[in-house]
Amino acid sequence: MIRLLDNFVLTVFFYTFLFLIDTTIDMKPLPTKNEEALKALYDRAPYPAAVEGQTMRQQIPLLEHWINAAVGRDGKALYPQARILVAGCGSGEEVFMLAQRFPKSMVVGVDFSEASIAYAEETAKKLNVSNIDFAVADITKIGWVKKYEPFDFILCHAVADYVNNPKAMFETLATGLAPTGVVYMMVNSPQHPAHKIQAAFQQLGMDSTNFSDTPQERQLLQSIVKLMGEPVGIDNLGAAAKSYLDIDIFPAIAHHFSMKKWCQVASEAGLTFCGSMDALIGLANLWDEELPALYGLGRAALSHWTANLRQGIGYQLLFSKCNITEPSFVEKEVLLGWKPILTPSLGGLPRLKGNPQEPKPLTLRFQNLPDFTLHTTAYDLEVLRQCTGQHSLSHIIASIDETGDWNNLKACLFRAYHYGLLFG
Repeated sequence: MIRLLDNFVLTVFFYTFLFLIDTTIDMKPLPTKNEEALKALYDRAPYPAAVEGQTMRQQIPLLEHWINAAVGRDGKALYPQARILVAGCGSGEEVFMLAQRFPKSMVVGVDFSEASIAYAEETAKKLNVSNIDFAVADITKIGWVKKYEPFDFILCHAVADYVNNPKAMFETLATGLAPTGVVYMMVNSPQHPAHKIQAAFQQLGMDSTNFSDTPQERQLLQSIVKLMGEPVGIDNLGAAAKSYLDIDIFPAIAHHFSMKKWCQVASEAGLTFCGSMDALIGLANLWDEELPALYGLGRAALSHWTANLRQGIGYQLLFSKCNITEPSFVEKEVLLGWKPILTPSLGGLPRLKGNPQEPKPLTLRFQNLPDFTLHTTAYDLEVLRQCTGQHSLSHIIASIDETGDWNNLKACLFRAYHYGLLFG
């Protein structure tokens, strides 16, 4: 059994759709009043640096092996020479983080706010970073993305909720994505505090998209936060700065779609949903004997099923252009014919000595990520060790001198697959 010990902590950044200035005449519709209002907010206070008054407090822990597993053996999205796009980069913190993590990659950051891009470019000069490029661009317009080579990895983190035309945004990202690339997207769920707070303001006849920060409005906000009676995901929200509340809680555009809705819009643009972290976190809370009822669910189906049960304030979603054939954990003979590959990010698995059927813990650590603990047997680890993609599970099992428990092994394989440690 593979158990994830900690939840994934992700810093949420709030941008909107981007604005592109072309030298050619483009018959574009005029921005809506809401779009203009949002752009003015980001021009006054590039996010997150100028809003928070500090740089990013923590790095985004990207599960590289899980992201790469979305495209299986067809290719990698994140690797040393990957082409990376940050769609809605704001003041550039995510760009700098990725450029540092992948120094041989080219990282492009685009945002609709001229002020945000100017801020990011000035920061880049101070940091003397060479593998980055910034541009003012509108992610709801396809033209600009065609000027770049296809991207292996696109990060669109807490941006889509504030885009007036999500389908157009997905079409742009799909156009700019390499055939085996991956889009990582963080979006707000209907459980996000902004969705609840805006609804509460509306029910009291208050303006939910224009927070003037009067004593009455501030007191009401603080009362609502208390009455919510649950963690809202943002420390001391009731006392947050107006510049932060304008962008996060009371924006003119905020979708807060369900996961199903986001996936429908992405599908219309030609992108395939590959899964969410909700499934990973959910599986970590289940014992092996509880897994058989879920064996018929692939990554996307398990993500939808789990999201309907969890009350998280956001979703971390993966999309690609690939249509991967998933292994069947229901039909034994079909599963035995699977030729899985163990992610190389684990390195060489150690050989556990002793009784091959005695469960033992093995902790796996990744940089800036929570620990993974494998509660498994020496037999199961030997099977995993031989998952090189060259042989079927049936062949691997036959080559091992020891015998193991099939049900335990299947549970281990199921977890490993959904955690992105095994792909095929």
